[in-house]
Amino acid sequence: MIDTGDFGIHDGISEVIFTTLSKDGKPNAAPIGLHKKEERLFAMIYNSRTLENILGRPAAAANIVDDPVLFVQSSLCDLEPERFEYVDGFPVLKDALGWILFDCRCKKGEKISLVELSPVDGKINQRKIQPVNRGFNAVIESSIHATRYVVFKEKKYLDSIEYYNTIVKKCGGAREKEAMGMLYKLIGITE
Repeated sequence: MIDTGDFGIHDGISEVIFTTLSKDGKPNAAPIGLHKKEERLFAMIYNSRTLENILGRPAAAANIVDDPVLFVQSSLCDLEPERFEYVDGFPVLKDALGWILFDCRCKKGEKISLVELSPVDGKINQRKIQPVNRGFNAVIESSIHATRYVVFKEKKYLDSIEYYNTIVKKCGGAREKEAMGMLYKLIGITE
């Protein structure tokens, strides 16, 4: 049995990058909030390529990563095929600190679906002691707002991105600042 706590997944929402596989064998990566409540694991997934893939092949891998640029790239564009490796034919990210493979059961909704997750395999590639970096967290929040901005084109998402960018400028390191620059470029807005 897989203990998700060993992977840092505890009650609340953990931001991970889900990898899925399309019916025609193309890997996809997208940030997803992995919800854990009283040992129950699930994700709320908007209508997207990730959801299509899960409906076609009910499996997903939660990749635990610490690279803010990888979060932005997987939020707003397709990752290159060489960023993936395969475990029993299923894609995971080469740069993941660890991954958990899930069987999925989906309750389809009109705009958002509930995906129940049952862990079936996992691997920890690397353990790191890493303090919380407010800049990194701000990049993650910005990525979430950027995906919503791309879909809904509402100014409130741009306002949130601007707010989080001030935190990145103050608290982030070079990699977080690079990630924010990339985010602005990918959504077509000048920083």
